[in-house]
Amino acid sequence: MKAIHPTTLVILFICTALSSCIEFESQDLVYHHDNEKDELRVTLTYEGIFGNLDKGEYSQKNRNDVATHNSLNQLQIDQLKSVLNEKRAFFFSNWIFEYSASSSTKMLEKIIKGNGQGKFGEPERKLIKLLLDNIEVQNIGFYKNNADQLCGSQTVRISNVSAIIPLANQVIGRLVKAHIQEMREEREEKVPNSFTTETINLIETKVRDSFPYIKIQGNLITITLIMTPPDQERISKSTLKDLPDGARIEFQDEALLLKIGTGHAQQSRLSKKCFEGYWPNALNYIQANHKKLMRKPKKVEARLKKFLSGTN
Repeated sequence: MKAIHPTTLVILFICTALSSCIEFESQDLVYHHDNEKDELRVTLTYEGIFGNLDKGEYSQKNRNDVATHNSLNQLQIDQLKSVLNEKRAFFFSNWIFEYSASSSTKMLEKIIKGNGQGKFGEPERKLIKLLLDNIEVQNIGFYKNNADQLCGSQTVRISNVSAIIPLANQVIGRLVKAHIQEMREEREEKVPNSFTTETINLIETKVRDSFPYIKIQGNLITITLIMTPPDQERISKSTLKDLPDGARIEFQDEALLLKIGTGHAQQSRLSKKCFEGYWPNALNYIQANHKKLMRKPKKVEARLKKFLSGTN
């Protein structure tokens, strides 16, 4: 079994990979860490939502399920319905992908049980319960931008942050430790992109203690990935080569730091160009089937500002 890199482990504890046939041209994410209320409030804005015209196993239900410039196929309609009903939140195109209560907790369990050294124990069960109890996704609605494109907004509230972060760090440490032997086997077998022996030894040393993989200081979120400089350079040019605006990489002797936002700002913002090739097919579907969900842009903006301020 190919070992899961620590980079992936850090990200996947709250996310699942997305194979999407509904896309958006760009996304804007704004968040505020409220120390007093012990919560992280996030707004998500999707600009230029559309159904792609790809044909293939993961883009349509069958050969006749074809999307056009003006109409979605059935698979795309089903995905839109799941967003409306299941409160799924999407995070950019190639970086962090998707959160939903059901799929994300199943993914965490799958990662742990997929490795013979991993143990699905009390920390993992507690983390899943914390995520289910303290993450709330709300759909604000759809609207049209100045280019007459379909857009949409959501809010995500993560409560009890001071309990979630330490427990998440503990679970990540357990996951990483469980994969050390596989990393060593990859190194011995000269598997492409495997970690160096120096990095693996460093990881083994660091995970003996409660390592702070994720830290939040004000509105600065820091994700620390244990690795030596050669692996830092490789990871920065592969897995982390296409970061959103507002995220950056810093190098240390024994770790690569992924930093998001700033500590002193009232709010932090991430933005990213995601997909190209907008068509009005999703707009036509929403206007025909969910017209009540269309909002005025100014009303959506007001809702998002109110949410970030903590007054609703």
